[in-house]
Amino acid sequence: MADTPYCPTPIGAGHLNMNTHRPSLQRLVIWEPSLSPHKSDFFTALARLNPEWEVICCADRELSEGRRAMGWSVPKPVGYRNIVAPSSQTIEWLVAESVSTSLHIFSGIRWVPTILKGLTAVRANKARYAIMSEPRVGSGWSGALRWLQSWGEERYHRRHAAFILAIGRNGPPWFKSIGYSAEKIIPFAYFISPPSVKTYIPPSSEKLRVGYLGRLVKSKGVFDLVDALAHLNSCVTLDIAGGGADEDALKAYCISAGVEATLHGVLPMSDVNCFFRQVDVLVLASTTADDGWGVVVSEALMCGVAVVATATVGASVVLERSLFGRCVPPNKPTAIADAIENLRDTEELNPVNRALRAATATSILSAHAGAEYLMRVISWHDGRDARPPKFYEEHN
Repeated sequence: MADTPYCPTPIGAGHLNMNTHRPSLQRLVIWEPSLSPHKSDFFTALARLNPEWEVICCADRELSEGRRAMGWSVPKPVGYRNIVAPSSQTIEWLVAESVSTSLHIFSGIRWVPTILKGLTAVRANKARYAIMSEPRVGSGWSGALRWLQSWGEERYHRRHAAFILAIGRNGPPWFKSIGYSAEKIIPFAYFISPPSVKTYIPPSSEKLRVGYLGRLVKSKGVFDLVDALAHLNSCVTLDIAGGGADEDALKAYCISAGVEATLHGVLPMSDVNCFFRQVDVLVLASTTADDGWGVVVSEALMCGVAVVATATVGASVVLERSLFGRCVPPNKPTAIADAIENLRDTEELNPVNRALRAATATSILSAHAGAEYLMRVISWHDGRDARPPKFYEEHN
């Protein structure tokens, strides 16, 4: 929806917290580059758990046409409000109204006009805010320049941000490296609703079913995956979903390596569950330092699928739990092969463990779990509760 004149809901004064003298939170504004189907359920969960809060997603733009062409869509907001492409007046209203009872969370702090204007308004009004972000790419000369830029330009945020929701395995180390206090850095993830998993389809043969879902480009390690499966001597099949510049080359490489592979093309979001119900192990062999969280890891785990991922994948942080899978170094096809064999040989792929994996993953990676975790972070920052453990160590 385009921006329309917005008058905030009247907010009461709220009662004072006896421990911190901080007024109770009544408005949560999350500033986003664009509307996101993966975050909408998280916002809904926050609103349902906190009916006394006014939850607002303030996005710079709608979901991109490219994402829509891939079958993505953003559901209608439930319990929260979307504001898209806000005017300067709307941004000022969102920040200046109810400063003492609001919290603003920014998904990134660069490039996006709405986010930059929101940060300016927050600074001018001395409003409370936090940052939710994946790490910047720190490799090579360009990475060194980014590090210098962050070190030089983020002094205000290091001093004034309430906390940093650092996404993925490499999020906390990045923010610590550029000078943020370890006390402020909270490990975080993209929390999504559990897939509506249909009945698990047992294998029709003894072959292990390995899956890949993502872009078909060399930097994603897809050729390393084929090399790994070639080591397993025809005891596996490979299902590939996605598209990209190296699709034809990958198809030819599978044939030359003797790997039995099926390419499904780009799947709409509605077909992802059906893909996972026929897969035993998902592999993400990315070699690039600019990989994000990797939502497919969360989707796979909540469907009961074990995951093997390289350490460059943000979500690989949850693979420290052996039930979930294995984390391997990038550019090491033999390590991928060994991890798959180990999962098979330790009975991690049987139906009982598949069901346990789905239930455990849902308890820590779902939108509801993420909303509860954020509430505990806010409560800790307000001085009402102890600092919560890392989300991926819950229910160990």
